[in-house]
Amino acid sequence: MGSLFFLTAKKWVFLCFCCGIIYKLFTKLLVMPSFKAVVLSHHFKQDGTARIKIRVTVGLKSRYIDTGLMITRADVTKDLKIKTQAFVDKSEDIIRAYRDKCNKDTYRIGAMDVDKLIDYLTKEDPGEDPDFIKFSRAEIERLRDAGRKGVAKNYFTAINTLERYIGSKQLPVSMITVKFLRDFEAFIRDQPGSGNNKGMTRAPSLYLGIVRALHNKMKQYYNDEDEDIVTVKLSPFVRYKLPAEKATRKRAIEAAIVKKIWELPDGSARYNLAKDCFVLSFCLIGMNSADLYYCPAPVSGYLTYKRRKTSTRRKDEALISVKIQPEIEALMIKYKDPTGERAFNFYRNYVNYEGLNKSINKGLKDVGKVVKVDDLEYYAARHSWATIALNKVRIDKYTVHAALNHVDDGMKVTDIYLDKDWSLINDANRKVIDYIKKLTVSVRKIVPH
Repeated sequence: MGSLFFLTAKKWVFLCFCCGIIYKLFTKLLVMPSFKAVVLSHHFKQDGTARIKIRVTVGLKSRYIDTGLMITRADVTKDLKIKTQAFVDKSEDIIRAYRDKCNKDTYRIGAMDVDKLIDYLTKEDPGEDPDFIKFSRAEIERLRDAGRKGVAKNYFTAINTLERYIGSKQLPVSMITVKFLRDFEAFIRDQPGSGNNKGMTRAPSLYLGIVRALHNKMKQYYNDEDEDIVTVKLSPFVRYKLPAEKATRKRAIEAAIVKKIWELPDGSARYNLAKDCFVLSFCLIGMNSADLYYCPAPVSGYLTYKRRKTSTRRKDEALISVKIQPEIEALMIKYKDPTGERAFNFYRNYVNYEGLNKSINKGLKDVGKVVKVDDLEYYAARHSWATIALNKVRIDKYTVHAALNHVDDGMKVTDIYLDKDWSLINDANRKVIDYIKKLTVSVRKIVPH
């Protein structure tokens, strides 16, 4: 009996040992990736073509990587197995490259799930020193695709200036040091017009700020501290302080000037467009030219739209709903879109909102001569509304922020829990307009044509 128990115990030990080996093999198989070239039936287009995918499996999860190889139904069997040898070879080459990349660091690969592995495999190998210019150009295209054309334009200008400074279209990121940034700042300040051109007064701060943003994005893209991957090694902006932005001319104008513009008689077509759009913007809480251009038709007396400048950067997509006040109903009719698709007809007369904005600002130069404001700009309507609301009508700062569709950094968490109450900003707008209406001003009867 004891002998039988002893033998049974030995068997149990042996069985446990075997199970341990099997378990280790099984878990290793689970974490080690496998690759297979496949064609999925639902990926065939109407023209009979489809792309070859590489199915990557880690454990029990699979994901697909697009190879870019386009095949037809003639290249596969009935069960969708690739039969054309050229495509078989090309697919194997791609899989071999993925396996080679995995074999370079099996320990790190073994710790990755399938999503992280695909990110690792598809991310372009930057080499020892990735190119900052190349990365920046790709980021500019991404901004354009996301509809952030204004931001993309600033980035484009900054990178063009950087290329002029280095005299090349390539810049290894390791060359961006504290000394490099200081020398680049000096180069920007030495550019023609940097001392008196209003566009150049903020150029050092703007361009270096863009370089910092792109450098940070590059570090986020290439570096992975959890995986001990540090491709972008330097952090020059820890020690380099961005140049302070020079104070620019205040765009806000006095309430009395707003009233004068409001009451100006008609002049030339562009002059009329400028003063009308200025009044529209002011009475619509500083609506900019892009939103005038794209704003959908009003519903129940409200213009409800997503502010284009910040819609892609906000969780609420910068939605705002502004009540149409009686004072601008005539202008709403004058510029009404006859198709009913949008609020205004500006898109029928201008190819893009930049053209509209340019025309408005040209007309405002003539309006400025009449009301004695040098270099009057369209954005002055928005700045003036905010200044009058805050300083003259005593609207609280948070409501002014909300009316301008800004995000108050101190209220970000609170905003998550609060529903938007458009009546607050529309009541504020009503008070601002009433304040302007009560002013008594005199205007010149003769306007430039």
